[in-house]
Formats: sequence, structure tokens, C-alpha cells
Amino acid sequence: MTGSRSGPDATRGPARPDDSPPAASDDGRPLLEVRDLVVRFDSDAGPIHAVNGVSWSLAPGGSMAVVGESGSGKTVGMLSLLGLLPNTGRVEGGEAVFEGRDLLRLSPAEMREVRGGKIAMVFQDPMTSLNPVLSVGYQLTEGLRRHRGLSRRQARARAAELLDLVGIPDPHARLDDYPHEMSGGQRQRVMIAMALSCDPSLLVADEPTTALDVTIQAQIVELVKRLRTELGMAIVWITHDLSVVAGLVDRVAVMYAGMLLEEAPVTALYAHPRHPYTIGLLRSMPTLDGPTHTRLPSIEGAPPDLRTRPTGCPFAPRCPWVVDPCRVERPSLEVVSGEHRSACRRWRELDALEAMEASP
Repeated sequence: MTGSRSGPDATRGPARPDDSPPAASDDGRPLLEVRDLVVRFDSDAGPIHAVNGVSWSLAPGGSMAVVGESGSGKTVGMLSLLGLLPNTGRVEGGEAVFEGRDLLRLSPAEMREVRGGKIAMVFQDPMTSLNPVLSVGYQLTEGLRRHRGLSRRQARARAAELLDLVGIPDPHARLDDYPHEMSGGQRQRVMIAMALSCDPSLLVADEPTTALDVTIQAQIVELVKRLRTELGMAIVWITHDLSVVAGLVDRVAVMYAGMLLEEAPVTALYAHPRHPYTIGLLRSMPTLDGPTHTRLPSIEGAPPDLRTRPTGCPFAPRCPWVVDPCRVERPSLEVVSGEHRSACRRWRELDALEAMEASP
């Protein structure tokens, strides 16, 4: 990632009012459109500004990754859309229009019908997400009976089909197993099967491979890719690891301190990142052709204290190319090229700045 990049022929263009890309279905409507989402948490030390005016949209059947360090607001943003925030959290502003309805204004009963039925979520650690005292079959059939009205026998047959779909051998017999009788990879496959049980329009995967070894990680990623193709569902993949999403999604949104700093098609983001934070994340990834026996570069400093909402660019204290205006003015997302957007006032200069940094 060092050295100069010959970026696209980038010119400034007018950003959309909500700074989100034009991801939409054939009739012009996105499956999910988030507009200016704001989430706060109460604490003894004051409010925590977890998500600060984030906007993005996703087309039916589309796929995107939300990437950033721990505490950047990735998971909190999605939990808020599904009404899963803890008691200390609250949505203070914004909209999340899913299939024509604002998720943030649904009643608890309406949200229960959407959650699991229309939008499903796969969590990070399947061992803590699955109930250890209930069989896998019971946990798989519960949603089928509630959302689809199946009989016990029908639900069990469908549950076996789902286990087979996600690659668990001898699925009928495994329905009677308990979570502790399965490996970590098999438990995650069960979680994916549960998420798919009611044919959701949108699958949200919250770092589903973090607790798994690299071989199983690759299997889970390939499984999700296959299922997306076969079932035609949209995917939001939440992760801190850019290397996982390279061949999985169409678009990447980079978050930091509760803000969206860059959003681009995945190939454009890897080839021509237009924000210093994205560049730092990509530099810290190991590569097969990189130098051996050397430390990977790291991003110096620490994320900001979110008890105070940053007045300027939230990445300014850690940015190697910061200038004074970055510290006092919050940059808006600007069009770099096509659907590529960056919230960096110096995005046009990044190639030259990297070249200067790399020169002896």
C-alpha cells in the first residue's frame, strides 16, 4: 500500500442529500435505506455518541460490508434497526425504510414479525447465541412454527432441509444434538440455517467468522456466497477484517467513531482508497507477496472518546496527513467517482501524499 496510486479520473460531484449511494431495485426503490441514523447510550459519565448521522442504502439482492475497528458503530447501527439495543441505548434520530416501512417506528409486535421473518441476523459467537439446554432441532423449528405456521412434523422436516442446505451431514440425526456436541464451524452453520429458515429478504452477519479458525472462516464465507446466489437475498456483512470481504460483497462502507468515512464498490476501495483511515486498514493487512520477518504497519493512536462528539474529522488525531481545517470542520461525503464517496477533504491529494511518504 505504499507508493503512488494512479487513481481514477476523479472530479467532485454533487453528493446526494443523504450521502448514500443510489443502490436501488428495478423499480427505483432500495430494499433498505438508512438516513442520518443517530444512536446514543446513557452512561454514568454522560451520553456515548455511538452512531452519528450515518446514511446508506442497499438494493434487493445486493451485498455490502460494514468495516471498522471495534467501537466504530458497526454492530450498534444494525442492532438499532432491529430494535435490539440494550436498555441504555436509544435511537435519537434518522430513518430506516425497509420495504416501504420505517423500522425505527414499528411497534414491538410489528418488529417481531420483521425480525427473523424478513430480516435475519447471524451473531458473532454461536456458542453464546444458541441455547445450551435446547436441542438444535428445537431451536431451528421454533421460528418456523411462529413465522410460517408449520406443524411440529413439518417444521422438523424443514429444519433437516436447512441443515443439509448449510452442509451439515446426516441432518436428520443432528437435529437431536445439543450445541456442545457440535464443532464451532457446525454451530455457526446452524446459526446460518436458523437465519435462513423463514426465507428473509436480508441477512445481517455480525462478524460470524471471528471465533473460527482460518480454514473454517473460508468455508463459512464460501457458504454465504453460495447461499446468496441460490436464494437471491441481500447481505450486510459486519467485520473489522477487510480481507474477509474482498470476494464476498459488492460494496464496502468504512466506519469510524460512529461516522461513515468512505463508501465504494469493493474493487474501487481496494485499488484506490480515498480516505487515510481506509489506507491504514489496508496497509495493516498481511499479503502473500509482502516482505517477510517485518512488522505490519499499524495505525498510531487510539479511537476518540465518544462521550464527546468530534467537531471535526474524527480521524484527525491519528491521520498522518491532517491539516488544521480537518480538526474543526466535519467533512461531508463527496463523490470521488461514480458510487465512490469519501469524507476526506484531501482525497484528491492522497496519491501524491503517499508517494512523498514512500520516497527516501
